[in-house]
Amino acid sequence: MLTRLTLLIFFSAAFAPGLSAQQGEALDRSLTHDDTTRTYIVYVPQAYTGDEAWPLIISLHGYTGTASLQRLISNFEALADTEHFLLAYPQGLEIDDPSGGILPALPPRGAGWNLQNPDGPDDLGFMVALIDSMATEFNIDAEQVFVAGHSNGGALAYVMACELTSRVAAIASVGGPGTSPGLVPFLDCNATGPMPVLDIHGTADAVVPYTGVSGLFASIPATMEGWGNFNGCGTEAVVTEIANTNQQDGSSVTLIQYLGCEQDAEVWHFRVNGGGHWWPGSIDVPFFLESVFGKTNRDFDASREIWNFFTGQPLTGIAHLAAEAASTVTAFPNPFEDVVSFSFHLPEAGKVRLNIFGPLGNLVATLPGGEWPEGWQQLQWPIQTPLAPGIYQAVIESNNVPVGRTALVRK
Repeated sequence: MLTRLTLLIFFSAAFAPGLSAQQGEALDRSLTHDDTTRTYIVYVPQAYTGDEAWPLIISLHGYTGTASLQRLISNFEALADTEHFLLAYPQGLEIDDPSGGILPALPPRGAGWNLQNPDGPDDLGFMVALIDSMATEFNIDAEQVFVAGHSNGGALAYVMACELTSRVAAIASVGGPGTSPGLVPFLDCNATGPMPVLDIHGTADAVVPYTGVSGLFASIPATMEGWGNFNGCGTEAVVTEIANTNQQDGSSVTLIQYLGCEQDAEVWHFRVNGGGHWWPGSIDVPFFLESVFGKTNRDFDASREIWNFFTGQPLTGIAHLAAEAASTVTAFPNPFEDVVSFSFHLPEAGKVRLNIFGPLGNLVATLPGGEWPEGWQQLQWPIQTPLAPGIYQAVIESNNVPVGRTALVRK
């Protein structure tokens, strides 16, 4: 396996210039906790003035990672610019392999988050100090402090859900081992109330196995079911197959949702079928690291859906169409340039609307089509603003309900 240094040099050289395109400012910050100087990066969108309380997302890197690398992987900053939230990227200290040598892909030492070593760093306390420090410097909405972590950072997000229930509004884990109340994995869970939990995990994850490791952590399905039970959700999980819009990434996505929960604390699990140990919708995994991390899934944008989940918004149109509601939609030309024509079938008469979503899941255009009868219909989208290259999604709605979708390519 490549060394941590080689990995960081590659990512820094190849992708760091992309960060300069963001509209906000990245600030280096530090605080003293447990007689130790701890550092973190804060991303402040240009629109922030301090006049209004903004949500905060704490984005946690994985084992052997860095705060800077997490900025690249989690890909939250373009969203922060448009959705108006603050970001904090804490830096972990050197720790021993958090799996105790059980997981073969992990080196014996690296920067990460201490989960259970009583002689190691007090990272849970650091998280409390970080939230307090952010609230002192910035106008933070204390009711909207969220945590999203990758791998070992995802594990810490679960710990925060269990131990900081009153300070954290919701958590998301990407490729992280988890815990939930009632399980007896590597960590107890002392959550004091329902906690919204979103988990994204690849079934072919070569670093943190989807099926769990006996004596270390439970399987991802068992963890999700544990949170669903604890949150008082409905007994039957809702299963939706996400449109497999990218045939080249070697994976597909199934969304498993526990709904009807107490205090609206829903539990969502994006199961990336055949997916590896990476953040969907993020930067590409270099081909020489695919044996470790797998390819980047391109069927949905993890950061966009995490934000939607945190804020109680519905799934973005690029991802969510129930199978029974989907109908055939074709677009021409595709790839497109100036005008796109859509042909689609309405299962019944209704008020039609066409929504176009960009590569980040942002809404770029809406075309009201008026009242249309049942049957085959056509609609044109004249493009009036410059659009960046990438994969766009067109969603046809009838009476505000999605009835069809198609992917569009802009070269």
